[in-house]
Amino acid sequence: MLRVIARGGGEVECEAPEALWYDLEDPTDAEEAEVERSLGIDVPTPAERAAFEESARFYEENGALHLTATLLGRRDEGPLKAGPVTFILADGKLVTVRQVRPRAFEIGLGRASARISSAQNGADVMLALIEGAAERLADVLAEATRDANALSVRVFDKTEELDLRTELRNLGRIGALSALAHDSLSSMQRLLVYARAAKGKHGLDAARVAALGRDVGELERIAEQMQPRLSNLQDAMLGLINAQQTNVLKALSLATIAFVPPTLIASIFGMNFDAMTWFRESWGPWVGIALMLIAPAALFAIAKWRRWF
Repeated sequence: MLRVIARGGGEVECEAPEALWYDLEDPTDAEEAEVERSLGIDVPTPAERAAFEESARFYEENGALHLTATLLGRRDEGPLKAGPVTFILADGKLVTVRQVRPRAFEIGLGRASARISSAQNGADVMLALIEGAAERLADVLAEATRDANALSVRVFDKTEELDLRTELRNLGRIGALSALAHDSLSSMQRLLVYARAAKGKHGLDAARVAALGRDVGELERIAEQMQPRLSNLQDAMLGLINAQQTNVLKALSLATIAFVPPTLIASIFGMNFDAMTWFRESWGPWVGIALMLIAPAALFAIAKWRRWF
């Protein structure tokens, strides 16, 4: 899908002189060709956008600046996913190529949209989009921190019975989301470093780029600090699960102590040998019952003395 945005945030035709931002979302070959023809640029392929090396993500070609960052967005209203988003600055205009749907790209929603409406050139639009993406990541990290804190309270609350396996899956979801946010912030930090070096050629506001770099750096540190906290919480939950399993094994051991000795004695009394004449005496059953009671009681006493439970 191709959207062409003019100053003020309205959509126009691709060839319109007031066009400021060309947004390619999961574009077709025809849409890519139309933008390439209008601006005289080369739109990178999906394989080129997915590359991790610096030379494939940040470069200048035919006077156009190509910058690629990994941003969080949605696909078909599903969960948040990470995907590469390429920003191309050429002749004061911006081209974005993406397959995910970051909220900052949704015209009419949030503060990023207001900044886009007041943008004077493609560089302003790009910085507005990156600022919006950073704000969204800050919200994601804040939500993940709240969820992790609430999970920690639930797990260590003695008065509440929890399904720890379910809570462990919740923790995995929080950890995966914070890891995606960290990767996205790291890629944005790399993009801003390159943008700072190329700011003079493409109309990027140096002060704005520097401030955005500081904000992204701080968010990246917050994301890094979350990882050991989540790891410690995971270790604690696994320890509690192991403790629960130990309690189950302990209960099975107690059942074994209670029922195995009487079963053994009953098996002995059930032997049909002529030499075991006292089993046939009138007092024989009472001896068997007494032994069935004394044997497990003695084993329980030994286990208690040895502190096995």
